[in-house]
Amino acid sequence: MKWWIKVSAFKALSLAPGGFRLYRWFQENLTGSLVPTHDRVAQKIEVGLRYHNYLQSAQADSLLVAGRHVDIGSGWHPTIPLLYYCLGCNSQVLTDVVPVMTPETAWQTAATFAQVAGQARCPDLNQERLIRLSSFSWKNGFPQELGWDYHAPYMDWLAGVSSSLDLATSTQALLHVPRDVLSAIFHRLYHALKPGGMFLATVHLRDLFADADPGITPYNHLRYSPQFWNRWACSPLMSYNRLKGPDYRQLLLEAGFRIREFQQDPGKPELLEKIRVHPSFQAYSEEDLSAYHLFWAAQKP
Repeated sequence: MKWWIKVSAFKALSLAPGGFRLYRWFQENLTGSLVPTHDRVAQKIEVGLRYHNYLQSAQADSLLVAGRHVDIGSGWHPTIPLLYYCLGCNSQVLTDVVPVMTPETAWQTAATFAQVAGQARCPDLNQERLIRLSSFSWKNGFPQELGWDYHAPYMDWLAGVSSSLDLATSTQALLHVPRDVLSAIFHRLYHALKPGGMFLATVHLRDLFADADPGITPYNHLRYSPQFWNRWACSPLMSYNRLKGPDYRQLLLEAGFRIREFQQDPGKPELLEKIRVHPSFQAYSEEDLSAYHLFWAAQKP
């Protein structure tokens, strides 16, 4: 599908009465994007283990197994909270901008997770907890045994939390958030974490529209002015902030975090050379513009 057709569809749905509910119906009945497939769950497990491995290497895994974890932007598939329950975490807060997760989608994810995790090579998984997932009842909400709280929208909740969280994670959600809102989130997270608490995140830096349109490169978003992008490419149902590594680093530092790890996965500079990058991106290095993914670990001193 041409990327501009997809953009136009999101625009139309955003303007239509009941557009969000209609979009949800499309996801459930046509696109299948809400289905927690083996590959989707396995990919999230891989990211969750990356966070866990980092904590172990930093000798900070107690923040997870003995602390309180908040997941910013949990989405429909709570794979990482399920993983962390099986790693021993007893208190987790799952959050979204709008309430997209339901007990049904969580139950479906748990069923797939149990299959995938059972095949994964992770010696730290609590096998009793993994087996127990299949016996939980999801009819009346999230099982109490998981120790989950769900907040959507979450900004008001986060504003009322002070120095009581040990670990925050966010997986491929922050690229959809405008810069000024990100700044507010980072400041509130800093306030909500205990001293020594950690904030781990992964962010896609490439153009996700390229996944569905082979006619464009992962750098297509770099061709357009901020005015064009914000007015025509973004909508309430789908937006990309186009921030790069230095932007996230600056926002973290402004919030007060100390950056412990900051890794940009290299992309394909040869593809970047084939497009005309808009002058609004001239302050970034080629390395920053061509990077595909970002991982960071930030700590509250």
